[in-house]
Amino acid sequence: MTRLVLLLALFFCAPISAAAQDAPLHDGDVIAATEISGLARDRLSPALVEDIDALAGAPLSSDRLHALAARIEAEHPDMVAAVRDVVLADGRVRVVFLVAAIGDDEELQANINARYVIDRVQVVGIDETRISQPLRDALQAIVGTRFDNDEADRLADRLRAEWPDYDVSRRVSRSDESGHIRVDFVLTRAERGRWLHFAPSRSKVVYHAHQGWSGVLDIPMGSDNARATVGLVGSDNDDLVEEYSGYSFRFENREVGTKRLGISFDVSRYTQTWRNETQIAAASFPDAAGLYGTRVTATPTISFAVDRAFHVTGGIVATQLSPLTQVSLTGQVPIDAAERVNTGLFIAAFQKRWRTDRHGSHRLEAAYEWHRASASLSSDLDYTRQEGRAEYRFDRRANTVIASLRLGRITGDAPLYERFTIGDSSTLRGWNKYEIVPLGASRLAYESVEYRYHDFAYFLDLGTIWSPGDERRIRVSTGVGFHGDNSFVTIGVPIDADTVSATFIAGVRF
Repeated sequence: MTRLVLLLALFFCAPISAAAQDAPLHDGDVIAATEISGLARDRLSPALVEDIDALAGAPLSSDRLHALAARIEAEHPDMVAAVRDVVLADGRVRVVFLVAAIGDDEELQANINARYVIDRVQVVGIDETRISQPLRDALQAIVGTRFDNDEADRLADRLRAEWPDYDVSRRVSRSDESGHIRVDFVLTRAERGRWLHFAPSRSKVVYHAHQGWSGVLDIPMGSDNARATVGLVGSDNDDLVEEYSGYSFRFENREVGTKRLGISFDVSRYTQTWRNETQIAAASFPDAAGLYGTRVTATPTISFAVDRAFHVTGGIVATQLSPLTQVSLTGQVPIDAAERVNTGLFIAAFQKRWRTDRHGSHRLEAAYEWHRASASLSSDLDYTRQEGRAEYRFDRRANTVIASLRLGRITGDAPLYERFTIGDSSTLRGWNKYEIVPLGASRLAYESVEYRYHDFAYFLDLGTIWSPGDERRIRVSTGVGFHGDNSFVTIGVPIDADTVSATFIAGVRF
């Protein structure tokens, strides 16, 4: 970063920019000293360093300086070198060799590369014969011309339009011939182009001022189409009513004979810790689903992609809930024997991303999830759980708008891990879920709108959660923070709480 600041400062303070090496030099003036900026001297050959040092005390010769700059480029083909002389108070000059990596900075790269002639254009990652003939002709038409960043961007956009399932990047390297460069357009298969996607990582480290720390680590291993993931949960009180710890193992293959078909198998074992608020609520409502000590689950599923945007998943979730190993604070042991909770699972998911232009994009994700437990599946509990989720995101330059919606309904006697909660690090931010409904609820309606400028975010959350016979209270929170795609720092404030107070939330999801 320091190197770029220095280079840019010199670029703006003196007219060297794109044609730095061609800027007029003070031929004949005596050189007082030399300097190399942007590259450590020990990365140059001793002979080259000796020739640069030998300039001190000699009259300035443009040809000699440009020859030395060319030798720097020859020793470091990924770098470009320019020459600048600065007149000192005594009339002598200081010579500066400005050295920068071609790919250090996009704007700097474009300015420097504009000095060079393209002697080769190549597409990497796909067979060039699969590219349309007009686009191949356009790519080869820039050979022999000076590098034009805008034209290179237009060609990259045309490649993206023809190959929407690939990410397109540009790579510029020095050619064997002085004053020439090579341009490669690199295409890599994008995850969005897959018909089926791996389960998203649950890895996170999250802190909530009211609920404490949560830590989950998923360790994936495998290939592009098949992988195994080991999950370690130190303590997670961010997702469910329960605070749980334990481990999981998941195997996935997203291309079983065809790119449309995938299978997965997930097994996990978690030990539960219950907050005082949940234990007290469980004692007050003995007819509600009880507390348990461990939860062991096995989930085989099969997925089918209707197209790249829409897929369905079906399977079985077989769970065993073991009784608490010790008496709770209330003196109650709700489960006397292990319970089996076996549910049929169905998920329909839609995901679509599209661009308006080079600077704007839209993304829409939606899913419907259905769980059904019954005696026909040898389940001790009988219930139906349904949840719908949708999220829309619009990005344009530094601006981002995110809107999300969740609706949920449970009928029957569902276990606590299936019940709905809001008031954590990602929903109704600022509230404490254990103060809202410590046992969770069977009905959910929640929406959120967030605006980001760069990473600065302002949000408004609105939601209600209840069970039949309970009061339906709509809760609102707002706040600000710094929200990246993987990390966040949030200050959430409940709008309609009895007392107004700010809640600090921070974390990393990866």
